[in-house]
Amino acid sequence: MTTTERRKNPRLRTLLGGTVCFNQRRSTLDCLVRNLSDEGALLLLSDAVALPGAFDLDIAQRQRSYNARVRWRDGGRIGVAFEAQPESQSVVPLDMARRLKNCEQDNARLKSRIRQLTEAG
Repeated sequence: MTTTERRKNPRLRTLLGGTVCFNQRRSTLDCLVRNLSDEGALLLLSDAVALPGAFDLDIAQRQRSYNARVRWRDGGRIGVAFEAQPESQSVVPLDMARRLKNCEQDNARLKSRIRQLTEAG
């Protein structure tokens, strides 16, 4: 039995930890990335997990985040395709995106504290 590869670029076998992020990055699920290419990946998740059709996939070891869309699912095996980033949206390394998010949260906390102190005085 021979299988025909239909992908433009073959996927490389991997054993990487990943994080599926959705609900404006407020909900996360850990997954295992079993193969990867520039166009998509094969993810392993619990087959009981309800997953939206589109989500962000963070792969910390590669310092990358992808916009992913589910192409097929067979129990806990999920094939995803990566969506092209718009030209106006540059790719930001994952660690930099996390640092930015933390800075924005710190900024909001400091503004709230300043508001509390000025109202109390």
